[in-house]
Amino acid sequence: MSHRPIILGIVGDSAAGKTTLTKGIAQVLGEDDVTTICTDDYHKYDRTQRAQLGITALHPDCNHLDIMQQHLALLRSGEPILKPVYSHKTGTFEAPLYIKPSKFVIVEGLLGYSTRIARDCYDVKVYLAPPESLRSQWKVKRDTQKRGYTEAQVL
Repeated sequence: MSHRPIILGIVGDSAAGKTTLTKGIAQVLGEDDVTTICTDDYHKYDRTQRAQLGITALHPDCNHLDIMQQHLALLRSGEPILKPVYSHKTGTFEAPLYIKPSKFVIVEGLLGYSTRIARDCYDVKVYLAPPESLRSQWKVKRDTQKRGYTEAQVL
């Protein structure tokens, strides 16, 4: 790359609309010019392990924040990364992906702003905070339709 990419962060609570907004922005900017990264891929534990440990993905100790911030710095410099992949559908990890930054990099997830080093990597920061009643409805709908949870498990 001759110029470093523009890095946009989209952070918010679970089911706040991060992925929906990310997809919309990528369409507007042109999907060939956008690399998207989900910070959920940096979980330390799969779904079963989290349940056994009694920890949620929202807890910083449940995530490889050090690797995430290293990857953000590399992407900001225009360098490629070997990114882990977490599947929300199965709750397990898949093979990592080789990712090269495009003109724009959109980083979305729960903990993208959790460290100073990570925050310093962004050119633009967005925090989504929809009303709790709406976010809760979105979460139940998403997790039961796309992630295989029952409504009782979500609540």
